[in-house]
Amino acid sequence: MNEPRPRRVALNVAAAALLLAGGKTVVGLATGSIAVLSSALDSAGDALASFANFIFLTIASKPPDEDHPFGHGKAEHLAALLQGAILLGGAVVLGVRAADRIRRPVAIESSAAAMITMVVSIAATIAITTYLKKNAVRSESTALAGDAMHYTSDIVANLATIAALVLVRATGNPLFDSIFGVTVACWIAWSSLYLLWNAGNDLMDVALPDVEIAAVIEAIERTDPSVTGYRELRTRRAAGVRFIDFELCIDRTVSFERAHDATEKVKAAIRERFPRTVVTIHAEPA
Repeated sequence: MNEPRPRRVALNVAAAALLLAGGKTVVGLATGSIAVLSSALDSAGDALASFANFIFLTIASKPPDEDHPFGHGKAEHLAALLQGAILLGGAVVLGVRAADRIRRPVAIESSAAAMITMVVSIAATIAITTYLKKNAVRSESTALAGDAMHYTSDIVANLATIAALVLVRATGNPLFDSIFGVTVACWIAWSSLYLLWNAGNDLMDVALPDVEIAAVIEAIERTDPSVTGYRELRTRRAAGVRFIDFELCIDRTVSFERAHDATEKVKAAIRERFPRTVVTIHAEPA
């Protein structure tokens, strides 16, 4: 059975977030709960961000053309940058509001409807996050990984909200809400900076991780006895596709056909370890 493509995953998540926002709106209007209505607005923003992910992933899935001979994969890293910017912006807003409430405490709504809605919201968001993480790993999608980070921050924020509501109800001290708010804002800000750093590195064509480069070198050196070494190894990744190019040094005494076979063997060995890879090799006599 084929796994869902990243763009379909993003669209499914956007639809789920929109349904969650609609449910929260109905509960919020029925109970008059400001907290639930605020959570509904947050879920609507999540749906919008996931739909933006779908648009970027649709662009990234386009095949190479005359103007983009290496494909459109970097659009996926733009989606990750967008997710990071949204997270960072949300962290700043949350931190400012929480700090302001430390200076000017206000009464916190802790109705049963708000508590139940938050619990249901957490359960639904955990399911969405699990779905995103699973498909992000399978497709090596930075955009889906960024969206998963986004929904993880929602889980942390909702758990902190429930903890704050419980402590406020138990102690009558509204400062707990502000303290939890500042803590969550700092965590989200750190996570967003990590996401922005990784997405920026991918856009700047950072080399593959050392462990992957070591696997490539092993494939080069151990695949065929006529291969004497390599030069100018360059690697990068875009939208889960690895790009590897280098000069392959081959014993000058072997025939042209033998050199060609050795080159193809090295390509096959690299692709066996990393299936979604574009390998470009220039054979040099040694």
